[in-house]
Amino acid sequence: MEGRLEPEAGNRDGAPPPAGVRMLRDDALVVFLSDTHIGGDPGRDIFESPEQLAALLQELAAHDGPVELVLGGDFFDFLQIGEAPEGENRASATISRPEYRKLFSALRDFAAGGDRRVVYLPGNHDAEVWWNEEVRGTLREEGLVDEFALSYAARFESAPGHLIYCEHGNQFDPANTITDYDDPLDTPFGDHIVTDVVRRVVTRGRITRGFDLRDVNKVFPLATIPEWIAGRVFYDLLGRVATRLLLPLLAGYAAYRMVAYVLAIVNEGPLSFSFWESYRTLPGVQVLFGEIAWDALLLVTVFVLFFFAIRRTAARLGSSFTQPPPGESPGGAPDPARPAGSPGEIRALLTSGRHPPMGRGILGREIAVFVSGHTHAPSLSRLPGEAGDDAIVVNSGCWLRQLRPVRAHFGGPPVFVPKFAQTHARVYLDGSGVRAELWEHPRPTPHHLRTAERIAILGRLPAQPAPDSTPRVARTEVLPRAEPRPTER
Repeated sequence: MEGRLEPEAGNRDGAPPPAGVRMLRDDALVVFLSDTHIGGDPGRDIFESPEQLAALLQELAAHDGPVELVLGGDFFDFLQIGEAPEGENRASATISRPEYRKLFSALRDFAAGGDRRVVYLPGNHDAEVWWNEEVRGTLREEGLVDEFALSYAARFESAPGHLIYCEHGNQFDPANTITDYDDPLDTPFGDHIVTDVVRRVVTRGRITRGFDLRDVNKVFPLATIPEWIAGRVFYDLLGRVATRLLLPLLAGYAAYRMVAYVLAIVNEGPLSFSFWESYRTLPGVQVLFGEIAWDALLLVTVFVLFFFAIRRTAARLGSSFTQPPPGESPGGAPDPARPAGSPGEIRALLTSGRHPPMGRGILGREIAVFVSGHTHAPSLSRLPGEAGDDAIVVNSGCWLRQLRPVRAHFGGPPVFVPKFAQTHARVYLDGSGVRAELWEHPRPTPHHLRTAERIAILGRLPAQPAPDSTPRVARTEVLPRAEPRPTER
């Protein structure tokens, strides 16, 4: 494989440097991995899969042939880290953590192998990698990264007409767009949400023993956070009403019926558990229980109506500032009309003469395989071209535990069930052309749900993968070999 010179990190106008295009051998494998979000202060670290990621790196190290590993942004999560310890930086402090030693040892072994290269593209959670020379120096000295760039572009020798391009994808998201990666003070709105809101909620989000909001940074998609909070309140209060009001009421009523039955025996009256026989035995108590039951039913009805209204308001609030995750339809299925990145923007880019945000010198119509991350929504779709020059859009996903909504019975608030989303993308050349694959690493996730939540989604709880599940190719697309696309500059 032939490399290219690393872009300089001091561009004065704030615009990304021109993207070089490297030429790869036909037997090269390009692997795109993003959004692992490794690191964080105690209680704020959302990465939970160092063993699984180390196994992937070991598998790639054993691959027969050249491998390009592109860390496509948010590999580290420096926004979740406060001040680094004296004499360290956020990268060195993360690498030295005991639970990550095996992971970084595997990355170091991979990078040390022949025909192996690690290219680091910064995202919005690890932009410091670009502007902080000390952090880059640490990653180089540790033998973890060979090259730093804002974008990645490559072609295979026998398929020069298929340009492979990657950038993190946050530049398609207005709330997380960084104007100048060289400026440490260029912090988008999304950074402040993480550092000033989410970090505080994660640290102090336990309201009561049963009502905990500390998992807010795991809710996916982000648009459902208001609905998740409303659902947490709903099922927490529903559980309290059931355990502190309804169950004691039922227990008391059962005890009362037993007493009425015993009194009937003592008085040699008719033995019956019927309502009317009990009413004749203890009419005052029966009336009291009837009034209590009526009040409880009224309370529960008002409670349910109130939170249905909250749920509706929360859903409208979420949909007002964001759409369904890119690459997915509202029902959760991959949607080619909504490619990864901001909805429709990448589709428009791939048919235009504009250059991608981080790739000056490259035209959108030249790109045959566009890879990004950022959204944490793994997807792979084929976009038909007007002249048969189709393109493939891939979102490499993430390596995180997500709380995903499951529809509840009777229109109740959705129940958010944890699930690991661990995916990466691969691009290589085979006999039929350039092949893009989305790989999934199934992993079971313990479910700690309230009884009310389990009842609400009875029969709809997603099946768990086996603990020994092996990685599998979730989706694959192939672009036939073609001549280079014409360019207009």
